[in-house]
Amino acid sequence: MRDRFCLQHNDFPAKTRSERTIIGLGSILKDTFTIGGYKAIYEDLIERLSLTDIDCSAANLDLALNDAGEAEVPFFGKIYLVSKNGVRRLDCKPFSDTTGSVLIHYILKGSLIRPKGRFITFSELAGPMFHHGSYSTDALEQPIVKRFQGRVPELLAIAESVGGRKGGDAGLGSVSLIFDLLPHIPLQFIFYDRDEEFPACATLLFDLTATQLIDFEVLAVLVTLFVQSLTKFNQTKKSRKPLDKE
Repeated sequence: MRDRFCLQHNDFPAKTRSERTIIGLGSILKDTFTIGGYKAIYEDLIERLSLTDIDCSAANLDLALNDAGEAEVPFFGKIYLVSKNGVRRLDCKPFSDTTGSVLIHYILKGSLIRPKGRFITFSELAGPMFHHGSYSTDALEQPIVKRFQGRVPELLAIAESVGGRKGGDAGLGSVSLIFDLLPHIPLQFIFYDRDEEFPACATLLFDLTATQLIDFEVLAVLVTLFVQSLTKFNQTKKSRKPLDKE
């Protein structure tokens, strides 16, 4: 029962261009926080944002607009403000160009799609091109295991502090949490702590509509930002450890 949700992804050689692209995401995302690595992309997205109807996108996504016409986008317990001029944080603290780029992509898409409440794996979401990849296990789930094995109370406290909540179907002995990566993009986080018989394991599941709200490649970056934020969260000080510029 326990290993039902402890999904493993075999690492076979990529044989097609699409497979190489997806398997290569792991190495690409290792550079996510390289200073300046996403600056050009971010600046280009700001130009596109200047031509976007922010009010319409905010309405489609059920986002609040402040008096300045900025859309309020919550991400990992913080509020980001998106306008035709770019992105800023409500608390005025700095953030990475990568985070800004992901939020702009989300606004540009401005989808009316809503989650179905059916959760699937990252590889299922990607389709056949991800079938031989090991990205999900290596880049997403293993850092979670390393950080939280033997620390379930801390995991639950952190989850609560950033808006996570218990929910979702999972096996006996697991902790199952629901996080909103962004509004209408829920993620199910299933965690089994280590015991005398099994090692700890984690599984991340995504609503099957996720890629209708944000492109798959951007979702991969978004969930990577989420995992890095979660694993670097300092519960004692009730703040995150520095990621990029934060």
